[in-house]
Amino acid sequence: MTHQGVAWSRHSTDGAGGSVARSLPWVLIAVGAVGLLLPWLLSPVASDERYHYVAAPERMDDNVLNVLPWTRDDMAWRLRGGRIAPIGVFMQQVVYLLGMQLAHATGVPLYVVHGLVKSLLLAAVVVAFWLLLRQLRRSDGGRLDPGTIRTAVLLLGAATVIGVTTASPSRNGWTTFVVLCIGGVVLMFLTGALSLWVLNRWARWGWLGRALGLLGLSVTGAALVLSYELHWAAVVFAGCLLVLSGRASFRSVRRQPGDAARWAAVSSLLTGFVVATLWTRAVISANVRDRYTGVELDLDALPVLRTTALQLVNALPGTGIPRTLYDLTTAQPTPRPFGGFGWFWGLTLALGLLVLLLRRDGLPEPAAATADRATLRALGGALAVSALSAAVVLSVSAQSHQIVTHPGDTYRGTPWIWVCLAGIVVVVLLGLGRDGRARGRALVIVPVAGALVAGAIVWPYTVAAIETQRGSVDYVIWESAQAQLISGSSTPDAVAHRCLLSRQARAWAGDSSYRKAYLPLYESAFAHRWERPWCPTDT
Repeated sequence: MTHQGVAWSRHSTDGAGGSVARSLPWVLIAVGAVGLLLPWLLSPVASDERYHYVAAPERMDDNVLNVLPWTRDDMAWRLRGGRIAPIGVFMQQVVYLLGMQLAHATGVPLYVVHGLVKSLLLAAVVVAFWLLLRQLRRSDGGRLDPGTIRTAVLLLGAATVIGVTTASPSRNGWTTFVVLCIGGVVLMFLTGALSLWVLNRWARWGWLGRALGLLGLSVTGAALVLSYELHWAAVVFAGCLLVLSGRASFRSVRRQPGDAARWAAVSSLLTGFVVATLWTRAVISANVRDRYTGVELDLDALPVLRTTALQLVNALPGTGIPRTLYDLTTAQPTPRPFGGFGWFWGLTLALGLLVLLLRRDGLPEPAAATADRATLRALGGALAVSALSAAVVLSVSAQSHQIVTHPGDTYRGTPWIWVCLAGIVVVVLLGLGRDGRARGRALVIVPVAGALVAGAIVWPYTVAAIETQRGSVDYVIWESAQAQLISGSSTPDAVAHRCLLSRQARAWAGDSSYRKAYLPLYESAFAHRWERPWCPTDT
C-alpha cells in the first residue's frame, strides 16, 4: 500500500508539474499581449464615434430591434452623399447601442467599453483565420496539417497584436471605425472560408445543394458591396483562393478536376458583386447631391499611385514614429526606445512564443510542411492581391489624397493591409527550406524578434501618440462630456462642469457646422437618459 501511495503521489505531482509547464507559455503570451495592447485598448474614442455612441440610445429608443428601421431611414442622407452601405451602418449602430447601454449599466468609461469591442474584434480575426485554414485543401484534396494550422494561427495572432503598435493613432483603422476596419479583416477571412466550403462540398451535393451554395455566394458578393468600400477587397481575396487553392500550382493554366465547380463558385461570387455594384452606382448617380469627399473619385494616376504606395508602407508598425514626433506637444516628453514598460511586455510575449515554438510538437513536421507548401503559396498570393486591392480602393478618393501625404499618415485600411502582410510573412516562414532547419530557425527568430522590437522601440511612441491625442482640447472636452453623460450626476459641481463643457464646446466648434453638431447630440442624449437638461442655464 505504501509503495502504491508513493507512486500515486509522484504521478499526481508529475501531472501537476506537466500541466503548469504546458500552461506557462500561454500565460506569458497572454500577459505580454495584454500589456502591449493596453494603451491601445484604453485609447480615447476617436473621430465621429465620439457622438455615434452617445446618440445611439436615443436614435434606437434603447431597443436593439429598432436598429434595422433606423438604418433603413438613415440611408436617405447617406445616399445623397454618395454612399449606400446599410450592412456596415447596421453593424456599427448595434455596437454603438449595446456599448452605450453597457457603459450606463456598469458606469465604466466609454473608452473602456470601446476597448472591449476592439479586443473582441481582434479575437474574431484569429478565429476567422483558423476557420479559413481549415477549409484550405492541398492538390490531392487533403487538409492542411494540424501542426501547420496551429503554428500559422499562433503567428498571425502574435502579428496582429504587434500590428496594433503602429505609433500613429490619427485616422488609423486600428482605432477609428473599428467595426468596419478590423471587422473587415474578419469578413475577408470568413468570405474566403465560405467560398472554399462551398467548393469543397460541391461533389457531395445534389443540384439543390449546389444551387443554394451558388446563391449564397452571390448574396455574399452583394452584401460586401452594401457593407463598406474597403470590404470589396474581400471579393478579390476569395476569388483568388477559389482559383488557386487545391490546384497543382505548375499546372494552374491547364484544366484540372473540379474546375467546373471552381469557376461556378467564382462566377456566382462575382455576379452578386457586379450586379450590386452597378445597381448602387446607378441609384447613387440619380440621387447624389453633395458628394462626401470620402467617396468622391480622384483618379489622377500620380496621386493614386503615391497614396497606394504610402498606404502599403504606412501599415507597418513603427512607420508612424516621425508623425508622432511631429505631433508631440511640449507637455509630452519625447519618447525613447525602451521607455516605459513596453520592453517588458514585448519580452514576455517573446518568451512565451519562444517556449511554445521550441516544444517538440510546436512546429509542423518537415514532411507536412512540404506537402502544405503549394497551398500556402496560394494563400500568400491571395493575401498579397487583397492587400494591394484594399490599398487601391482606399486611394482613389479625394479624401485619401488629402490625408495620406507623408510617411506615417495612416488611414482606414491599416489593419487590413497589415494582417495581409503579416499573413504573407507567416506563409513564407512555413514554406522555407526543405529539410526543416531553416524553417525551424526562422519560425522562432522572426516572431520573437518582432515582439521585442515592437515592445522596446515602437510601443513608447505609440503611448506618446495616444497621450498627445488625449491631451488635445477637443478630446479633453468630449471625454469629460462622456463621463458626465454616463454618471448623470445632479450635484452643483457636476452641473457647473457640464455648463463649462458647453462653453468650451462652442468655442472649439467655431464656425464649423460639423463641430457644432457635437454638443446638441450630447445634450439630447443626456436629456433622453436622465430626463433633465445638460446645462439648465442654457434652457
